[in-house]
Amino acid sequence: MRFLFLFIFLLAGVVRAQDYPAKPLNYITDEADLLNDVEESALNSKLKAFEDSSSNQLFIYTAPGLNGKAIESISQDIFHEWHIGRDGKNNGILITIFSEDHKFRIHTGYGLEGILPDLLTKHIQDNDMRPLFKENRYYEGIDKGVDQLIYYSKHEFNPSDIEESPVGLFVFFYVFSAVFLLITLLLNKGLKDRPTAKKVVMILSIIFFLIPFMGAFFMLIMVFVTLSMRKDLVRGSGSGGWTSSGDSSSWSGSSDSDYSSLSSDSGFSGGGGGDSGGGGSSSDW
Repeated sequence: MRFLFLFIFLLAGVVRAQDYPAKPLNYITDEADLLNDVEESALNSKLKAFEDSSSNQLFIYTAPGLNGKAIESISQDIFHEWHIGRDGKNNGILITIFSEDHKFRIHTGYGLEGILPDLLTKHIQDNDMRPLFKENRYYEGIDKGVDQLIYYSKHEFNPSDIEESPVGLFVFFYVFSAVFLLITLLLNKGLKDRPTAKKVVMILSIIFFLIPFMGAFFMLIMVFVTLSMRKDLVRGSGSGGWTSSGDSSSWSGSSDSDYSSLSSDSGFSGGGGGDSGGGGSSSDW
């Protein structure tokens, strides 16, 4: 019986080891075959130069699928198994890409979490990498993401550098304006025999129209009031009320211990002993 348990234990270890290589052969480990030899060589050269100039280590791992695992968990496992980053500096970065699941992650070491905060890595994923991944232009997406990570590892990131497009605000404002005007007209019709109330509604409409977000809340109230007055609009009388509700969400992270360095007979040193607490961001395409 002891031998059976031992066999199962060893088999589980072998299966786990087959999820990803125990040690990288270079900066790029492309098990999903997303890159050709020329592209892989170009990226390896760029990442080698990046480490030589900064001591920061950036590794890329691609695979077909997650096999039911969470991308955050497997990225953390790979990061620790490969000891990405320098011992004491923890200045490693790992990009994991799972083509069949259409998911990818930028995972950072302790030493780079302040330089490459989650807000920045998420922005790089969604704005520089995802659009190209959607077009199956994986090399261009990876290369562009790498360039951004290299740039911001050498230049201080300012959250104001990330400018959100104003298009969404303009659309919201114009749609809000049209609906607001419609509701105001309906209320005025319902209050045609109450001049004082009509004036109050008009004044409030002007005030909240000039302050869109407060106006949006007021508009919500007006919607329910209008619905409750639907009988007034037909017969001249009615009443009603409204309720509202909200929800909340939470986030949690994890941390782990540090590891010793790796070495290779081929001349590629692999990771240098860095550690990560799970910083970074995940995205999909």
